[in-house]
Amino acid sequence: MAHEALSLADAIDVIRGEIGKARIRAEVLGEEMRFSVGTVDVEILVQITRNSKDGEPVLEVVEAGGSKGGDTHRITFPMTPEIEPHG
Repeated sequence: MAHEALSLADAIDVIRGEIGKARIRAEVLGEEMRFSVGTVDVEILVQITRNSKDGEPVLEVVEAGGSKGGDTHRITFPMTPEIEPHG
């Protein structure tokens, strides 16, 4: 079964969502021990290809298990969450 390529923006959205879910779970469950989130170091394997429709370059996250046959590139970047206060 073919999967649609995951964009870098989608991958970052997933990371943001998972960190948010963990924070909300701790609040809802009344966890006494919580962790502050500092810098999150992200490393993602990507391929740069061309869109088959218009030829524009596309950056795609490589799924676990390999690539579509092209060269892959590892990008690493820090993300520091900024959490808005409630209320």
